[in-house]
Order: sequence, then C-alpha cells, then structure tokens
Amino acid sequence: MLAKLPSILVLLSIPFAADGQLLKQRKPGLWELQYIGQDSGKQPEQAAMAERLRNMTPEKRAQMEAYLKERGVGMSAGPGNTPMMTMRICLTPQDIQQETTDSLLKGMHEHACNTNVLAQSASEVHVHATCTETGDGTREIDARIYDVSADRYAVDMRVRSGRSDAHVQQRARWLGNECKGAF
Repeated sequence: MLAKLPSILVLLSIPFAADGQLLKQRKPGLWELQYIGQDSGKQPEQAAMAERLRNMTPEKRAQMEAYLKERGVGMSAGPGNTPMMTMRICLTPQDIQQETTDSLLKGMHEHACNTNVLAQSASEVHVHATCTETGDGTREIDARIYDVSADRYAVDMRVRSGRSDAHVQQRARWLGNECKGAF
C-alpha cells in the first residue's frame, strides 16, 4: 500500500479539481491528515504489517516512530488493524490561495484521466474518473470529498484496476493557527 501511496495521493486530488474553490475555505495553520487504505492486491502485506506493529517491543516501536516522524509520517494500526498513516502539514494563506485546478492536477497529466463530476455542493463533490497509465492499464476511480468546512474535510475513494481494488479514506482536521508540531 505504501509503495502505491504517491500515485494514490495524486489521485486524491481529483475531487479537488472539480471545483478549485471547494477547499479554499480551509483555515491556514497546522492540519493533521490521516489515511487508511486497503488494497485487495496487498492484503497479505497489510496483514503482516499490522501483525508486526502489534508485536513490536516498546523500544522498537519508539525507534520506528522516530524514524517515520523524521520523514513527516506517523504510522499506527487503525480500525480493524488496518495500517493508518498520519501526517501533519502547515498550510499558509498563500498555499491555500495558490491551489488552483491546474496545480491540483499537476501530476494527473501522467495518468491521462477523464473526470466526470457526478454531484457537487458547497461542502461536497463526487467525481468519477477513468485514468490510463502507460504500462499500467486503466483505473476506474470513484472519489467523494465531503464534510468540507474551514476546519475539516474527508475523502472516500475507491480505485479499481485489472490487478486489484483499493479503498482509501482520508480525514483531515485543523489543529490550530501555529504550525508547531508539523512533521
């Protein structure tokens, strides 16, 4: 799952591109993002990772958490012992204003995605996309970003390809004005 994460994170930008204004209402400051993902092609690896997390000694776990934190990531067992990744990022007012459809789609050109907005409101957008990648076939993506307000939002996304099906959930929450504690 983690190896596919950069690709999935790019794909998470699909709903944001539907309406460049949707996330402009976010507050600047420290944000915490939590990702939980399941991939049918990676279930044995995910189960093994969850088992390793459960069985780590406190010393080994502290060492692993320090290593990940240096790289801007936290890792824990989420619901159902699914690996959950946590990141804290600092958003400046400039970051929020500079996010445009073009910047959010920055990596999408490599994926040759055709998107269709299925539903949209001030606090939610539902998008379906078909993406073709060289040598990787076609992916069908159904993404919904919802519960959008100045201090939170959530994403629920399903990706289907010839090799596997993935389900990724993201929850983001504003932690405060100051960016102390950003990984």
